[in-house]
Amino acid sequence: MGDDRRIMTMKWPEAWREILAWTGAGICILVLCLIATFPYGMLQARIVTELARATGMEVRVADWTVDLPLGLEWRNVTFSKPNWTPIQVAALQAKLGVASALSGTLGLDIAAKLTETASQTDLAKGTVTASSLSLDGPVTLKGQVQHVDLSKLLRRYVTHGTLTGNFSHRVDSGQAAAAAMKGEGTWTADATDLVIDQIPLGNGRTLSLTFSQVSAGLACRDLRCDVTQLKGDGIDGSFTGEGYLTIQQPIQQSQVNLTVTVVPGPGFTSKAGALGFPSPPPGTPMTVKIVGTLAQARIAL
Repeated sequence: MGDDRRIMTMKWPEAWREILAWTGAGICILVLCLIATFPYGMLQARIVTELARATGMEVRVADWTVDLPLGLEWRNVTFSKPNWTPIQVAALQAKLGVASALSGTLGLDIAAKLTETASQTDLAKGTVTASSLSLDGPVTLKGQVQHVDLSKLLRRYVTHGTLTGNFSHRVDSGQAAAAAMKGEGTWTADATDLVIDQIPLGNGRTLSLTFSQVSAGLACRDLRCDVTQLKGDGIDGSFTGEGYLTIQQPIQQSQVNLTVTVVPGPGFTSKAGALGFPSPPPGTPMTVKIVGTLAQARIAL
């Protein structure tokens, strides 16, 4: 009896190794089949369509390739809109989570580089998760922007500046209906060495402003985003603000309603004099309203 037990004990580990080997081989075959048969073309077309819907811009992709395993890469992506300066992205990568795909849900890790020479720390990256591959259910976005050159994104109005930020947002559905945009999230951003140019003043006059630091934050629920933080300072003065945004699609048509208190600095005073319009003495606060759409906001004293 004792010898029989010893024989059985010696054979069990070999049996388990065989079972584990076959299990591992089966999983590998399943993953390889998924990689080989996954509809990359449909996925990349859907992502481009969703980008166009979310931004309200035309999205043109010069080239795209499959980045194994389970990844896509776009090269030279251009976002354009009439009367807007096009935004160009050198590389946009999306990697699909294998475990998510096997369970019928969507998990994407996305990274974007504005230039080919951008480092691994100078980019925007994030994750997109959804309860289905068709984006019918809730969609969650989380990510960060790291040391991105704002002049590459907003060339029409920003000539210099570096952007860093974080975001986390959930929408009830990835579909295009306005009701599906309901959800909640938070967005924060910090810009350093910011130079804003071509600020319209009327009668063909424009103003340029320089700030060493600008911070902004939003707390969104459904279609309204309240400003939780808005402040900046530099040689042209300082400002603080409060208000809200009402989100619409495309995003440029979102309504803005802000009250901003500005304390002019010596740089602003000299620029105002050169442009021929009155300005309060440095250190004197003044309040302005910013209303309208993001694409065509109006400034009122």
